[in-house]
Amino acid sequence: MNEKEKKEAIDAEVVEDGEKSEKKEKKENGFSKFFNKAKASVNNAVLESKIESSYNNANIAFTCYEKDATFAQSLHGNFINDSQLLVFGEKEIKKYSVIINSKDNKAYYVTSTEEGKVTSIVEGVEYERNGTIINLDSNVEEVNVIKAGKRYFIYKG
Repeated sequence: MNEKEKKEAIDAEVVEDGEKSEKKEKKENGFSKFFNKAKASVNNAVLESKIESSYNNANIAFTCYEKDATFAQSLHGNFINDSQLLVFGEKEIKKYSVIINSKDNKAYYVTSTEEGKVTSIVEGVEYERNGTIINLDSNVEEVNVIKAGKRYFIYKG
């Protein structure tokens, strides 16, 4: 081969390699698959957090107190009517628990719960999520007590 033929042969090989590399599809390795799944999972969690936060900011805060519960439960929602409250998420609330409205400090007894749906708007997009409808009784009796260890006594003073 003379110099000219060698150069043409080298150029031909380069073109062939270039065509082969264009036809090859980039395979995803195990790390890439894991990273893409983890990224999607984090993005979903962030979106769900934004949806709940948006709903909470747009609605009234309530505090739920259950008998023998260590901590009170925070709820966010709105009244459907005078005796029903719709809150975000699926909640298990015991009958006769007390719910207090943070706006006016009015108290209610819980009579029952049922499934419901709430809507939340994030960045102009409306999302529908599971909620809980809490049936309420506004005939609450408040008493003044003395706490003695784990027991309570009515204050008569």
